[in-house]
Amino acid sequence: MNKFAYIVAAILLSAIVLHAQQPDEAPFAAFEKEITGSSHRWSGEKQSLSKMFDDERRRLGPRFESELLKWIGTDPERHYWISLFLESESYLHGNKRLPELSLLIKQQGLALVDGRTDDESRGYVVGLSMTAAILSEELGLSHLASVNKTRAEGLLLSDPSLRGYIPAVSEEARRRYDQILPIVRRGVTTVLGASPTPSIGDSTHPRLRAPISGGVLNGKALKLAKPYYPQSARDSGASGTVVVQILIDETGKVISARAISGHPDLQKVSEDAALESEFSPTRLEGKPVKVTGVIQYNFVYRRP
Repeated sequence: MNKFAYIVAAILLSAIVLHAQQPDEAPFAAFEKEITGSSHRWSGEKQSLSKMFDDERRRLGPRFESELLKWIGTDPERHYWISLFLESESYLHGNKRLPELSLLIKQQGLALVDGRTDDESRGYVVGLSMTAAILSEELGLSHLASVNKTRAEGLLLSDPSLRGYIPAVSEEARRRYDQILPIVRRGVTTVLGASPTPSIGDSTHPRLRAPISGGVLNGKALKLAKPYYPQSARDSGASGTVVVQILIDETGKVISARAISGHPDLQKVSEDAALESEFSPTRLEGKPVKVTGVIQYNFVYRRP
């Protein structure tokens, strides 16, 4: 090997060694740079952006879910688009759909903009509520689907200018949305595509006698009991989100808990924790009432 070739080989080898010694790039650092460095940010073409996101998902492996929840922070725009990247087939690039995680992120995004009066925030409420309603119905969370649809349609009825924020969805998703029944209560108009609203005085109507739907209840608990990570789940590497549907009685006690999604090895401990959680009593027109909703538990597997 001549002297020049030897020097080139030595330089290349040094570069490889130095690169190997560098610590892992911070989670979503390159993705963040791509978003902030573009004049379009999230409004531009999504295929290349979603491809970069899915590459990062593969790179992070079992750390992906926990790092993602930290990275999205308190930005409602991130919540909206990332939730779509996790569920829409056109954005997955060969990765598996994560509908439970997507729904969790949508509900967190809604909590961030709840009560804001500016048009952009109200627009996020419309987009997040409509897509959350569709996804809730897909996952069998009918009460949560009704809550989200009622919220979206109530805003659209009160301010038609927000219709510009209605998200584009497939025909199948639109049909699912149209079939969702609204929450029937005083002062709420029947939403589009729903069956006729019973008269307020019709107390025999089953939906008026049903418990109030509170949606995702994690943030409303006086005491949110945490499930332990069972050894069987550790052995199998089980992780992800477990959704537990609960019924709260008039005193705020959880009287029923049933896991409706999530890894089988994590469902029982999640149900037990939900039953140990406590809530403030809910009153409707001065009378204590039962409340139904869901608690979501996020399990992250860490290698020993």
